Amino acid sequence: MLTPESLTKKESSKQELEELQEINSLYSKNLFEAAEDKMISFAKKHRKSSLLPAVENLRGLLLFRQKHSLSAISHFKKSIALNPSQPVFNSYVLYNLASAQFEADLLDEAQDTLEDISLESLDKSNRLKVYYLKATLYQKKLLSSEAVRQILLASRLLPEAGSPENSKAIFKLLDQSLQSIHDVPTLGELVQEFEDSPLSDVLLMKLARLEIAAGNTGSAELHLRSLMTRFPQSALYAQASEMISHPGAQTPEDVTSIGVLLPMKGKFGKFGIKSLQGIQLAFGIFSQSDPDSPNSKIQLIVEDSGDEPEQAIQALGRLVTKHHVLAVIGPMLSKGIDLVSQRAQELGVPLISLSRRAGVPMDYVFQAGLTQQLQAYEIARYAIQNLSLRRFAIIYPNDKFGTEIRQNFWDAVESLGGKIVGAESYTPGETDFRTPVDKLSGVFYTEARQRELELLAKEREANQIRKRTRKTEQFFNLRPIVDFDAVFIPDDPKVAGQILPTFAYRDIDNVKFLGTSAWNSPDFLSRVQNYAESAAFADALASDSSSPLIHSFFEKYRASFNQEPTSMEAMAYDAGNLLRKILTSSDRPLSRSEIRDQLKTVKDFPGVTGTIFFKDGQLFRNLKIIKVKDGRFVEAKN
Repeated sequence: MLTPESLTKKESSKQELEELQEINSLYSKNLFEAAEDKMISFAKKHRKSSLLPAVENLRGLLLFRQKHSLSAISHFKKSIALNPSQPVFNSYVLYNLASAQFEADLLDEAQDTLEDISLESLDKSNRLKVYYLKATLYQKKLLSSEAVRQILLASRLLPEAGSPENSKAIFKLLDQSLQSIHDVPTLGELVQEFEDSPLSDVLLMKLARLEIAAGNTGSAELHLRSLMTRFPQSALYAQASEMISHPGAQTPEDVTSIGVLLPMKGKFGKFGIKSLQGIQLAFGIFSQSDPDSPNSKIQLIVEDSGDEPEQAIQALGRLVTKHHVLAVIGPMLSKGIDLVSQRAQELGVPLISLSRRAGVPMDYVFQAGLTQQLQAYEIARYAIQNLSLRRFAIIYPNDKFGTEIRQNFWDAVESLGGKIVGAESYTPGETDFRTPVDKLSGVFYTEARQRELELLAKEREANQIRKRTRKTEQFFNLRPIVDFDAVFIPDDPKVAGQILPTFAYRDIDNVKFLGTSAWNSPDFLSRVQNYAESAAFADALASDSSSPLIHSFFEKYRASFNQEPTSMEAMAYDAGNLLRKILTSSDRPLSRSEIRDQLKTVKDFPGVTGTIFFKDGQLFRNLKIIKVKDGRFVEAKN
């Protein structure tokens, strides 16, 4: 973060200056609570002070350092609004604002803010920081060539304004960004544009490798000789010399390409990016110094699967025919999964699917997603084997997803010796669930309980009850018949938050509620409140796990992406890690059919989402069972 000192103080009183100095002192000593108290007091006492923008900026910095990015954003914006006539000062605050927006994952807003910065008003050291933030943002948005451009702009400032620390960070980010560039013309243009960059040797080496992979050894040699001539002190000099001396050793097979097929844009783009981050973590893209990091000759090639099956099929074709990948991780969308799987089978490429729907079993296709079938089986197994429940009801949405997972749960219950005693559907978008609940409890079909209704009428007559009130309700309503131990509700927190209380309102107590991984959200707890005690669902990841493997995954993910991972990222990580282990365990390059055969032998693989094993075309694992206890999620012992 940048802390400008150039704010005009000509109209400031001695008291204001002393208070600002005290605030600065408290902030620099990390006495945040005391500093914030002083800031709030300053803003109240000196509403028109020329120093107020500096105080608001400091308050934003304080909140940012405490990981309260959204709150920090409002104070940075206030600082700028209070100070329209100070463009130099505001350039610093705009950088702080963009940093907070980036950390809050408001990437488009951060990009717009960065464009508003007047780079000429900043010194070279801070200009370098702006370029680096831009590069990091573009890399996160998967705009790799633009990320490289910003890194190279920053590199021009390294001789005068760089430090060993930021030089190392810039070089690392360049290496990460270049891994996603496989287009020779694009990289060639960057080499020409940034001939004066001290990092051009890295570009020349990458360009030479791409030319070799395309079979253009003559062009590759020209780039390698240019590297040796222009950068005699480069760490890549010896490698370039070796590649020229032994061109036959550098063949396309020296680089193992793995395809990633995920939605990168549109309404599912944010989920695709999350899964990609899990895969990148597995392949060590952000931790090359990690002793468990993979061989640097493994590279990821990402293709956007889009939202429609036709787009995914075309992208899969490019991965195989253009980039010659050995295996593909993805897709993640259920729509058209059978068509995509069929195409992978025709191309003879191993496909590790992250879809939540298991497609038709095929020789080259491996289902590794958190499928509905797997979730339904695990929650049924837990309810029957651990809770000793036997009789179940289902309330489900009347759509393709709902009917499929209803059947999955039904099949699982019966295979485990349980019984489904009732199943009721509702129209998606429904907000009143009294009818399906009443149908399950037998109070909807009054014609079948005429005798009980007559007895109620006699009781009202005997007690001279003429008016229906809360106290007399019991003399009008049929009592619910609860012949089930638990109810399975496969829907999101919003819908579950309406269904669970309905059972209580209809006097149905002492039943367990079972759900899906969609419940694994703070939103579920806030919506269901005290109606969900002991509710349970299956998921691939439990954040409170004591497992060293899971703890390490969380630490690495936070360090790389400054976010908390979910089961989505964990499933993708395990798929990538499994494939990485297969590739690096061999002392020679593997063929696609050999990778397929290796995947079929997977047994007891330690994944963060459970111990993984292959069976019937799927990479199964024993999911975690998560239940609600005292208003929070805890992992059940299953």
